[in-house]
Amino acid sequence: MKLLEDIRMMKIHHIGYIVKKIEKAILAFEDLGYVKKDDTIFDEYRQIDICFMEKDGYCVELVSPVNKESSVFGLLKKLGNSAYHICYSCPNLEDTIEKFTRGGGIFSGSSRMKRLPLETTEFVSW
Repeated sequence: MKLLEDIRMMKIHHIGYIVKKIEKAILAFEDLGYVKKDDTIFDEYRQIDICFMEKDGYCVELVSPVNKESSVFGLLKKLGNSAYHICYSCPNLEDTIEKFTRGGGIFSGSSRMKRLPLETTEFVSW
């Protein structure tokens, strides 16, 4: 039951939304009442542009591949503009991944961890 308690402690950080043209998507989300949290940033490792937008306490991460080598290019080609992931925050990413997978959970790409390309101490796993 400790695993379930740990999972319940996780909070949704954002919904990831993959888009073809990030500037056009930003304008569309602004029309819906969302506000940019920061400037658009470039993640060199995954070859994507990222922009976090917020409305009423909800956060959306717009993700756009910058070239065909991008980690999400194939996904965008397959899905088109759409929501494609839920990001959870937790106090200790390594422990949460280990507990979740040991308990039989499926965790996509648990061996890949990288510091966010922002001015933060946060890590992401995908």
